[in-house]
Formats: sequence, structure tokens, C-alpha cells
Amino acid sequence: MSKVNKQLIVFIKSPEPGKCKTRLIPYLTAQQACEFYKSLVINCMNTIDALSDIDIALYVYPDNQHPFIKTLQLNRPLSLHNQQGNNLGERMHHAIHNSLKTYKQCVLIGTDCPVLDAAYINKAFKALQQHDMVLGPAKDGGYVLIGATKIQAELFANINWGSDRVLQQSLNNNSTAGYNTHLLNTLWDIDTPEDYLHYQSTINTQHTTQESQWITHRPMMLETK
Repeated sequence: MSKVNKQLIVFIKSPEPGKCKTRLIPYLTAQQACEFYKSLVINCMNTIDALSDIDIALYVYPDNQHPFIKTLQLNRPLSLHNQQGNNLGERMHHAIHNSLKTYKQCVLIGTDCPVLDAAYINKAFKALQQHDMVLGPAKDGGYVLIGATKIQAELFANINWGSDRVLQQSLNNNSTAGYNTHLLNTLWDIDTPEDYLHYQSTINTQHTTQESQWITHRPMMLETK
């Protein structure tokens, strides 16, 4: 068997009430926001389970020994690491730089985008066959995915993390550094109460559609008995 040359990095926070999904508070209580965050992480891990021929690394902040994090390792061949750096840019650079010491391609995602699926991740790796970097834009002006075949700290400098300028500032840095960057289609993630309500509405719509289809087909099933 040939050695796997692709790694997916997942950035995760150890779930503590009041320390994750804080922008959803006080719309949700600290405990509710924490439980919701756990559900996003579990959804992300289920997505990852559909991937093949890709090594997985969880980079956790601040504690990779948190009991919830340890449960994610059950029946999954993945490695655990601590995020290192003073801000998000430094932490992402460290993780990607560390990955590219061993792998030819690296893709990094968070857990806040419930519509990011295995096909999207595979498209990112495919793009890296012909590009230095790939970014998955978010509707709020950031990005939900970053991938690279080479990396340097300057790409993450002078970026206003958490603002609606993150994607554009990143593209400017990439251009200055001479990186050939590919953009995937834009997705939405969950940061604010408005995002949360949109997510709940999407889930309810899907459930209603599924129930409607089941009711529509049910009489036919009964008639065939």
C-alpha cells in the first residue's frame, strides 16, 4: 500500500460552558450553547467518517485531554494535538506547517459549518493537485476551510480575525506571496443567534419534507398489502 499523502486537520475547542459558542449567549444559556457546540462537533466527525485515504488530526484548544474530546477517538484512527499560537492565524499556521512536514496536501476545517460535507472536503484536496492553496468562503466574509501544499506565516499576518474581511485579507496576502489560490463555493456557518435560527429553520424544513414524503407514500404502501 502506498503511504497516505493527505491530512485533514479539524480545529476543535474543548467544550466548557461559557467558553464555546459564546456569541450565542444569552440567546442560549452557556450550558445550551455548549451542548449545541458538542452537536456540531459530532456532526463534523460523522462527516469525516465518510472520508477515505485521508489521515485525520484533531487540534484542540485548550485541552486535548477533555473527556468529550477523548470520546471522539473511540473507533477512529486519528491523532490528537494541542493548538499552539497567540491567535487563530498563528494556530492555523502552526498546524498546517506541522502537517506539511509529513504530508503533501493538508486541509483544515472547523466544526461550525454543518453543511460542509465529505464531497466538499474531497473537492478541496482535488483542487490542491493544481493550486498552492484552497479556501472555502463563508457567507459572513470568513472561510470554513483552508488547504495548502505549502505555507508561510506571512499569509496569516494583518488579518482581522472574526471580521467580515478575513477572506479578502487572506486573498490579498496570498496574492502578495505569489500563491495560486482556488476558491470553493460559499457556505454558511453558525456564529450568531441569526445563524442559529437559520440552522433550526433548515432542520425543521428538512424534517417536514421527509415527513411529507413519508405520508405521501404511506397510502400506496398500505394498498399493496
